[in-house]
Amino acid sequence: MLNFFTTQSDTRPQATIIDNGKAATHPRYTAKLLASALVGALLLIGCQQPSEPVPLDEDSQASTPADVEASKPVPISDSAAARIEQFQPLYVAQMQGLQRRLQAEYESLQAADAPASDNSLLVTGTPEPEGATDTQSNAASQAGRTAAPETTEQANEVAAADAIETEINTSTEVGERDLEVLKRISLEPREPEILTQAQLVEHYQQAMQALYQPATTALSAQDIDTLLNIAALSPQLFEHTEIAQRLSTKSPALARIIVQHQVWKQIEAQHVQDMQQMQLAQQQEFETLMAKFNDTIKGYDAQIAKYERLLKEFQD
Repeated sequence: MLNFFTTQSDTRPQATIIDNGKAATHPRYTAKLLASALVGALLLIGCQQPSEPVPLDEDSQASTPADVEASKPVPISDSAAARIEQFQPLYVAQMQGLQRRLQAEYESLQAADAPASDNSLLVTGTPEPEGATDTQSNAASQAGRTAAPETTEQANEVAAADAIETEINTSTEVGERDLEVLKRISLEPREPEILTQAQLVEHYQQAMQALYQPATTALSAQDIDTLLNIAALSPQLFEHTEIAQRLSTKSPALARIIVQHQVWKQIEAQHVQDMQQMQLAQQQEFETLMAKFNDTIKGYDAQIAKYERLLKEFQD
């Protein structure tokens, strides 16, 4: 390698050293300089520390097993399966009753709306435009304002009338705007969806199976609707710990509804207990008062009997 650099350096201009005013060329000086540079570069490369490996993110390592676990379906326990099977006929029966009530309510609303629509067709005459009365009143007020007020009191009265009229017009505009918003809302009764018993059973089983799917799998709209119906009609199903945990994992919002229902049931039970205790206390108080009243009446009866005996003695 040194020979290579030496031969290459011979072709270059030779170094010049000035000694006593005379220039002298030394070919070996250039070769030694290049060799020293090469040795220094090798030493720097040998002393350089290898680059440290980039540490992996601890959070990603910790979340990986959780993600893998969340992507797996959860097996159902025997007790949870038994409870789901136990509440299936109860839910189906309650849902059928609810559908019958909704259908009866829909039919009654339709029957109630039918005469109103027929009577509306019998109305004759052309109604006045909505803004006709307001336009006439505004024109009259403008005509009244053309005459200038003669005194300060008249000017104040006119200003007060203008303020009241402005307030009335503003409230009228707000009312008309609200009426337009209400017109966009359909108040027409909506026919309920009637499901057969087989469809109710199928939806119930699908919703229960969806609870045990991986946490990353979202619930469908049908499953959410079925779970809402179960929460409203048979909330006791979710008193099972495992089923409640699966519901909380799959849908925290539905779980909060169940918790609120359970709290409401506890409040209702406490209220019933308080009412029973109050009724018992009132009954005991009433019985005590009746006992005192009876004792008092007995005392009066004894005194009357005594007076009657004394009266007979005096008469004899």
